[in-house]
Amino acid sequence: MVSLEPLLEKFDNLPPKGKFGISALGGFAITKISIRTTMKAVKVGGAAFIMTEVLHQAGVLDSVSNRSEESHEIIYGIRQKIASTVNGCRIAVRRKLNVDNMRQVYKSCLENEKMGTLGFTTGAVAGLLF
Repeated sequence: MVSLEPLLEKFDNLPPKGKFGISALGGFAITKISIRTTMKAVKVGGAAFIMTEVLHQAGVLDSVSNRSEESHEIIYGIRQKIASTVNGCRIAVRRKLNVDNMRQVYKSCLENEKMGTLGFTTGAVAGLLF
């Protein structure tokens, strides 16, 4: 396991402008990576939806609707597992991304490391705009 202690010590020794700059760079990079990944997921999802609509209009999926009772059970089990997993992820995201929780974390970070927090926020906004 990699220890971040040496990096934290070096960050703590930086002057305020250095903390701001490093944090802005980190916020910018994380935002760009997140946006790019999200956009790719949306594009793949959209392409998959369009493909299924084309297959449906072409009549290719008509033969799929004539399934056996065993395949109905398998598909139902898969559907239940996916629904359970998605619901678990949804609950975890709602718990972690609670607005009040995020506000509290931001305030504590701002109190502990003002220049780092402001730099990260500035970098994140710049990453969204550019």
